[in-house]
Amino acid sequence: MALAAGPAQQQELPYPLPLAEDGRHLAVYLVTFGPGSQIWERFGHNAILIRDTVTSESTAYDYGRFSFEQKQFFIGFARGRMQYWMGRDDGVALINAYIRRQRSAWMQQLALSPAQRIRLREFLEADYEDDRGLYRYDYYRDNCSTRLRDAIDAVIGGAIRRTLAPDTTGVSYRWHTRRSLENNPVNYFGVDAGLGPAADRPITRYEETFLPAKLRDYLGEIRITGPEGDSIPLVRAQVALAEGDEWPVPESPSDWTLNFMTLGVFLGALLYLLGRLAHLSIPRKAFGWLAGGWALFSALAGAVLVFLAFFSEHQITHRNQNLWQFNLIAVALLPLLPGALRGHAGRSRAAVALAWLVTLGAAIGLAVKLLPASGQANGEIIALTLPVHLGLAGGLTMAVRKRRAAVS
Repeated sequence: MALAAGPAQQQELPYPLPLAEDGRHLAVYLVTFGPGSQIWERFGHNAILIRDTVTSESTAYDYGRFSFEQKQFFIGFARGRMQYWMGRDDGVALINAYIRRQRSAWMQQLALSPAQRIRLREFLEADYEDDRGLYRYDYYRDNCSTRLRDAIDAVIGGAIRRTLAPDTTGVSYRWHTRRSLENNPVNYFGVDAGLGPAADRPITRYEETFLPAKLRDYLGEIRITGPEGDSIPLVRAQVALAEGDEWPVPESPSDWTLNFMTLGVFLGALLYLLGRLAHLSIPRKAFGWLAGGWALFSALAGAVLVFLAFFSEHQITHRNQNLWQFNLIAVALLPLLPGALRGHAGRSRAAVALAWLVTLGAAIGLAVKLLPASGQANGEIIALTLPVHLGLAGGLTMAVRKRRAAVS
């Protein structure tokens, strides 16, 4: 699944309902693929497959395709203006391609009327013919799964929204993101740090169908009006085409607070110890490299978060409280550190003051987190960053004192 700017909207079908007999020989399936190894595959994928039972020809339609070779892809990604598109392929070939990559696959036949089948096919064809369905992608609200959900919902009269929208799940977009990405600590940390409080709002079951697996599960609850006017299940039949646990996603995310805190305390303690030993050559150099590396990392991360929070159309990254933890002004430590560690009085005072200022900012971030109205689940990020900032400031203070004492 590729991940979306702007809210998803119900898709309208701009043509009249065809005669029922036009679709008698069509069979419609929702095909759901399990997660893969790459970050953009961790949330799964899905497609609508429409098969002609007379000719045995099948066509699969899916949304959320992209290419790294697309012009200005990374600029558009950063700005929240990703242009993704549809795919239209032979259905069997598409399924086999995913299975060959050890991706699980499930198929659900939908109990649509003949008229609804042809209506859905014509909508997907028209969408594809319109510049291959090019559209503004949003990771959570307008992605591969929500587009298929809305297309199906449009032909069955909104039964999916009516059934799922009233119920809150008690979990959030961040909750699902964490469990999907925890197989890779770097991806987990980077994405989690970039999400703002909008990612922590409890979502409804309808919103939860941004995950293909959730759409698959919830479709089993949907009932529609049958040919006799009675209520029938939307899913006529379901089959697992391929199942594996090559790249599993846990049912719930792990709590990494202790792991992050352990790493943060270790790095902070190391910085402080090296600072106390900075009167010796090797510890002083080690402190300079480690402190400089952390200051550079904090500043670069801060620059990314500032851009995402204030200049990007990714609404999910706005008002990010991790800006307290990754402070842009930390970059000013880089030119000050060498002089401070050599005993330059002016640079020593400036470097120490700046290091404590950055630490104060991180502490304010903790205080904001403890407020009832905080609204952002960033305890793991604070657990990592605050001890390192504290260790750097304390270690630099000790290094400057030791250097002054040695000179005296």
